[in-house]
Amino acid sequence: MSTMRAVVWAGPRQLRLAEVAQPRLVAPDDALLRVRHAATCGTDLHIYRGAVPDFEPGTVIGHEFVGEVAAAGPAVPHLRPGLRVRCSDFVACGQCGACRRGGYAQCLGRRLFGFSGLQPRLDGGMAEFVRVPWAGTALTPLPPDADARAGLLAADVLPTALSALARLQLAPWERLAVVGAGPVGTLTAFLARARGVTPLLLEASPARAARARAVGLSVREVAARMPLSDSAADLLGRFDAAVDAVGGEQGLRSALALLRPGGRAAGVGVQAGPFAVDWGALMQRQISLHFVIGDPIGQRAEIDAALPSCRPVLDAMFPDRLPLAAVPDYFAALERRERFKAVVEIAEEGQ
Repeated sequence: MSTMRAVVWAGPRQLRLAEVAQPRLVAPDDALLRVRHAATCGTDLHIYRGAVPDFEPGTVIGHEFVGEVAAAGPAVPHLRPGLRVRCSDFVACGQCGACRRGGYAQCLGRRLFGFSGLQPRLDGGMAEFVRVPWAGTALTPLPPDADARAGLLAADVLPTALSALARLQLAPWERLAVVGAGPVGTLTAFLARARGVTPLLLEASPARAARARAVGLSVREVAARMPLSDSAADLLGRFDAAVDAVGGEQGLRSALALLRPGGRAAGVGVQAGPFAVDWGALMQRQISLHFVIGDPIGQRAEIDAALPSCRPVLDAMFPDRLPLAAVPDYFAALERRERFKAVVEIAEEGQ
């Protein structure tokens, strides 16, 4: 049996570099991908901390990766060995009603790479090889000369940012607040500014605030774990639209508090538990609230059109590079907010 190196979840705050069985083709529309580059993602901190119920020890993490087709089933003959591809962060069947309507993120069989517990396990891309089910839907050719970081951005961060802006339907004269200067928040603000919108990022981390300013964005530093009324009272109720790029109760409450009457909010940060919201106050203020999941399959054309405009921020999006063996320690630093996002170099092109 062939084996490979992979980063697996071994328990709360325990990631391990392990030797595991190399995946193989199971279904006719599977593809086996030789992973060249992967990326760390703050979303995986929920997995890292052990916050996902019934998550299976041994699951290979990672939902942002690019590589080359190593093998493909007979149902996807266009995925020839050696073809360079980017991959969606999830798989979708392409046949159900949601997929036929173009809403692949709501596919009845949707599964996220590097995930288990709440949905059937699908090992991810922090590994030398990954099996891609429904490969004809999930994989998109990546030009030979394309920057691998563009392919990584297209897996999750870029479609999420584009989805938020699409839901908000911003006019150029409107003011946008983005809560959180992480990768999604920073890219959302960057793309909004390119469309003529005036965005303001709100961030508690001085390092993240400085990174956003370095790409020309306006940032207001706010106190961590404090209501905005205590650290940014002058901003409350002043924005036409807001994006929660943090998640949880504090992120969503902050985005809603920033809105003028009739404002719109898009929630892209993860929400994983209940908390009280004053729905009566939102109704009286006529606030619109949308939750957004990026769809790298349904948004292919929009992603391809937006990727060239993302080139100036690739260095800011991916400030770190590291080998696969360094991923466990990097996640520990990521949880402490000492790191931002990294390209994981798993195999050099042509190996």
